[in-house]
Amino acid sequence: MNQHPEAKYDPDLPDASAVMASLCCVATQYASNPSMELARLAASLAHKLTAPQYAESKLVVEVAKRLVRQWDDVLFEQTNEMSRVIPASPNLH
Repeated sequence: MNQHPEAKYDPDLPDASAVMASLCCVATQYASNPSMELARLAASLAHKLTAPQYAESKLVVEVAKRLVRQWDDVLFEQTNEMSRVIPASPNLH
Protein backbone atom coordinates (compact mmCIF):
# COMPACT_ATOMS: atom_id res chain seq x y z
CA MET A 1 0.00 0.00 0.00
CA ASN A 2 1.31 3.44 -0.90
CA GLN A 3 1.75 5.22 2.40
CA HIS A 4 0.50 8.76 2.71
CA PRO A 5 2.48 11.03 5.07
CA GLU A 6 -0.53 11.04 7.41
CA ALA A 7 -0.58 7.22 7.51
CA LYS A 8 1.38 7.19 10.74
CA TYR A 9 0.48 5.39 13.91
CA ASP A 10 -0.88 7.70 16.59
CA PRO A 11 -0.32 6.48 20.16
CA ASP A 12 -3.37 8.50 21.25
CA LEU A 13 -5.42 6.25 18.94
CA PRO A 14 -4.09 2.82 19.94
CA ASP A 15 -6.12 0.64 17.56
CA ALA A 16 -8.30 0.74 14.46
CA SER A 17 -11.45 0.98 16.59
CA ALA A 18 -10.18 4.18 18.20
CA VAL A 19 -9.39 5.72 14.81
CA MET A 20 -12.81 4.68 13.47
CA ALA A 21 -14.57 6.11 16.54
CA SER A 22 -12.76 9.42 16.07
CA LEU A 23 -13.57 9.43 12.37
CA CYS A 24 -17.25 8.74 13.10
CA CYS A 25 -17.37 11.71 15.49
CA VAL A 26 -15.77 14.00 12.90
CA ALA A 27 -18.05 12.69 10.14
CA THR A 28 -21.10 13.40 12.31
CA GLN A 29 -19.91 16.95 12.95
CA TYR A 30 -19.18 17.36 9.23
CA ALA A 31 -22.69 16.15 8.32
CA SER A 32 -24.29 18.81 10.50
CA ASN A 33 -21.84 21.61 9.73
CA PRO A 34 -19.57 20.95 6.71
CA SER A 35 -16.28 22.82 6.76
CA MET A 36 -12.86 22.58 5.19
CA GLU A 37 -11.31 22.04 8.63
CA LEU A 38 -13.55 19.03 9.38
CA ALA A 39 -13.01 17.61 5.89
CA ARG A 40 -9.24 17.86 6.39
CA LEU A 41 -9.46 16.21 9.81
CA ALA A 42 -11.62 13.37 8.48
CA ALA A 43 -9.27 12.82 5.53
CA SER A 44 -6.31 12.83 7.89
CA LEU A 45 -7.95 10.21 10.12
CA ALA A 46 -8.83 8.10 7.09
CA HIS A 47 -5.21 8.21 5.92
CA LYS A 48 -4.02 7.45 9.44
CA LEU A 49 -6.16 4.30 9.40
CA THR A 50 -4.00 3.00 6.54
CA ALA A 51 -0.93 2.81 8.81
CA PRO A 52 0.33 -0.78 9.08
CA GLN A 53 -0.25 -0.81 12.85
CA TYR A 54 -4.00 -0.46 12.26
CA ALA A 55 -4.21 -3.28 9.68
CA GLU A 56 -5.84 -5.61 12.19
CA SER A 57 -7.78 -7.47 9.51
CA LYS A 58 -8.42 -7.52 5.77
CA LEU A 59 -11.72 -5.73 6.45
CA VAL A 60 -9.96 -2.84 8.20
CA VAL A 61 -7.51 -2.53 5.30
CA GLU A 62 -10.33 -2.46 2.73
CA VAL A 63 -12.46 -0.03 4.73
CA ALA A 64 -9.45 2.24 5.22
CA LYS A 65 -8.86 2.36 1.45
CA ARG A 66 -12.50 3.24 0.81
CA LEU A 67 -12.54 5.90 3.50
CA VAL A 68 -9.41 7.50 2.06
CA ARG A 69 -11.01 7.68 -1.39
CA GLN A 70 -14.27 9.04 -0.02
CA TRP A 71 -12.76 11.67 2.26
CA ASP A 72 -10.20 12.73 -0.35
CA ASP A 73 -13.16 13.25 -2.72
CA VAL A 74 -15.00 15.29 -0.07
CA LEU A 75 -11.87 17.37 0.53
CA PHE A 76 -11.46 17.89 -3.23
CA GLU A 77 -15.09 19.06 -3.49
CA GLN A 78 -14.65 21.38 -0.50
CA THR A 79 -11.54 22.86 -2.12
CA ASN A 80 -13.39 23.37 -5.42
CA GLU A 81 -16.32 24.98 -3.62
CA MET A 82 -13.98 27.33 -1.76
CA SER A 83 -12.28 28.34 -5.01
CA ARG A 84 -15.69 29.17 -6.51
CA VAL A 85 -16.78 31.15 -3.46
CA ILE A 86 -13.46 32.95 -3.04
CA PRO A 87 -12.02 33.45 -6.54
CA ALA A 88 -8.30 34.06 -6.85
CA SER A 89 -7.20 37.66 -6.86
CA PRO A 90 -6.27 38.97 -10.32
CA ASN A 91 -3.05 40.24 -8.70
CA LEU A 92 -1.97 36.64 -8.04
CA HIS A 93 -1.85 35.67 -11.73
